[in-house]
Amino acid sequence: MSTTTAKRTVTAVLAASVLALLGIIPASADTRTDVRDLAAANLGKGVCSTNSLGGQGFMDSCYYKHAWCADFARWVWGSRGLNADRLSAAAGSFYLYGQQNGTLHTDSNYVPQIGDAVVFNYYGAGRADHVALVDAVNSNGTIRTINGNFGSTPTTSSVQFATGGGRVGQSVAGQTISAFISPVGAGTTRPTVSRIGVRFNDSSVHVKEGNLYDGWLNEYSGGVVKSEVDGDMIGVLTTSGDLFVKQGNLYETWYNQTGGVKDFSLESSKGRVGIVRTDGTVAVKEGGPQGSWVEQMGNAKEVELSGDYLGVVSNDGTAYVKKGNLYESWTTQLGDVADLEIAADRIGALRTNGSLTVKDGGLYGSWVEQTSNVKDFDLSGDYIGVVFNDGLATVKQGTLYAGWINQLGSAKAIEVDAKAGRIGVLTDNGALTVKEGGPYGSWVNQTSGVADFQLTNY
Repeated sequence: MSTTTAKRTVTAVLAASVLALLGIIPASADTRTDVRDLAAANLGKGVCSTNSLGGQGFMDSCYYKHAWCADFARWVWGSRGLNADRLSAAAGSFYLYGQQNGTLHTDSNYVPQIGDAVVFNYYGAGRADHVALVDAVNSNGTIRTINGNFGSTPTTSSVQFATGGGRVGQSVAGQTISAFISPVGAGTTRPTVSRIGVRFNDSSVHVKEGNLYDGWLNEYSGGVVKSEVDGDMIGVLTTSGDLFVKQGNLYETWYNQTGGVKDFSLESSKGRVGIVRTDGTVAVKEGGPQGSWVEQMGNAKEVELSGDYLGVVSNDGTAYVKKGNLYESWTTQLGDVADLEIAADRIGALRTNGSLTVKDGGLYGSWVEQTSNVKDFDLSGDYIGVVFNDGLATVKQGTLYAGWINQLGSAKAIEVDAKAGRIGVLTDNGALTVKEGGPYGSWVNQTSGVADFQLTNY
């Protein structure tokens, strides 16, 4: 064995050991060949064809009829029991997946393996031109890829082979390889990454990632009327009504979404962006910052996204929610709604009279009255956070019938993050404090001069 080969072998063993310690187990050789075989079984199939497992199209390709290369690749991985968490219809979501799971390969010396994803022309912020799967690795260094949406348009394209260079920086079918991404096994977990986003009184936006003592990073210097962080997405709405979104690490570049916006929402796990325009029309895109808008309804004042739920509050205070793809029908929820929140299968509505009601069980669950005299609330997992009109912040954890646990006084706003066990309170004087460890954790002061904030994780 040569010295170079020995070094590569040791490196591979160490990398596998580190991933195993993190609970991230790379796909086995047998699974990789299963990926190849399933992908190849769908050669020639199109956006709405009956796939080899009996379904129509791949993921939501037939609904949206958008560029569906990522739909095909994540359908193959997921159908073979691999972890497809946070992959979306965006080709660039595979690059982000690699970053998040430690399986991103951007070194030109990396030798791809069967079943790897190949991302082409990655621009940052979760945007790329194409993604394919490695079907074969040839002895001369070239690879054969199998590609969904290979052709002139999404409705006329099909699953096809392509052959070309097999290293980062080389090209296949005229597109440059930016990275290879290895899949990880089903049921694997990785450490939760937590973020706190703040919009200061000077209208600048800062975000911190990691523990409560980490430093802030200036993301947008000013002129922001609303900001939101959700998972690895950050959005800012400027005073001129322009919406900018970034996805990925905190140093990604901003991507201009559209103008004429008065409200927006982000959903990073599905790669969704929702907007309410100044004329009251609602549109949502799926597939990250470069997705295509799908019109939803008019006469709206608020849009809310969570998982595959989409909620809207109309100008007359009626709340509507749908679940599934963006073309599903609306289900009327409640009237006289001032604010709508959705978390997993929980839906919460703050009425205009200050009373709060929440339901479990999704669209057709039963409402359970919670409390009254509420000015702000938030939902996350089995957490409900409330701020009363008198400034008392309180939280409940568990069922909808659990008792309230008082947190702080002189509060203006509250955010809860059940997965990370975090609770944050913004006080009347603009000070932000956050605790970890659930309702009985200890407060850690974060910063001052805050107008609004969010807690999130991915």
